[in-house]
Amino acid sequence: MGNRLRLLGPDDRVAVDALLAQRPIETLFLAAKVAMFGIDRRRLGKLHGFERDGVLTAVCLNGGTVFPAGLDPDAIPMFVDAIGPLRRASSILGPSMAALGLFVGLAERWPGGWGSYANVRRTQPLMVRRGAPDIEADPRVRLLTMRDFDSYLAASVHMYTEEIGSSPYKYGPGYESFVAERLKNHDAWGIVEKSEVIFKADLGPKFRDQAQLQGVWVHPDHRGKGLSVPAMAGMLQEVARTHNVVSLYVNDFNIPAIKSYEHLGFEHVGSLSTVHY
Repeated sequence: MGNRLRLLGPDDRVAVDALLAQRPIETLFLAAKVAMFGIDRRRLGKLHGFERDGVLTAVCLNGGTVFPAGLDPDAIPMFVDAIGPLRRASSILGPSMAALGLFVGLAERWPGGWGSYANVRRTQPLMVRRGAPDIEADPRVRLLTMRDFDSYLAASVHMYTEEIGSSPYKYGPGYESFVAERLKNHDAWGIVEKSEVIFKADLGPKFRDQAQLQGVWVHPDHRGKGLSVPAMAGMLQEVARTHNVVSLYVNDFNIPAIKSYEHLGFEHVGSLSTVHY
């Protein structure tokens, strides 16, 4: 039957779910998107599927984020051709081998659309823990609400600018809506002192018993004081009530953060890579 690439649709849902379930920690981002939007091109974006002898072996989402999944190297050049020169995405994210291969292919084939980027995070250790950490928690940690919006927004902008090197407003005013949704969905945790967020941590993609920890940030005035581990322990103990498996990915050069996560019981299980535009 050979190899072929095609756009996937609702009838392919079972095959897509089965493929993503082979490596559920790595593919949580895409699994959560598919669970939320289905394989609907208008809501999810285009989902390209690579089949080898009639079996789906790799997929690639082309939406606001480009996300490849699957371990078939023959799929990468076909994904490059299918995505084409017009870039709508603000990032490429995925398991390192697939994401970096796709990035190099796109940048070489379509340099006008994909060759200029803000930064490349080539190695981001993927870490996971199960259950609640047995560490004394900071009792000040709580769910943040819309009453905390202004300070939480300021903390989120500060964190984004530190991490990416540019403002989250470069794509327009939508970042405030994104931050508000985190609060409304009860996905933001923090410590607030005198109406100022001094620690925050967010939940990103969620699927079944999995959730991904994102957006961990400590106010510069409170860094180096041993705040982050007990604060994250407080959040994780609450999150474990609904999500037994919590994963995260972190820049490989952020050694203090990696050591903190290891202290909290996170184990290394793989590597993701991100390209920001």
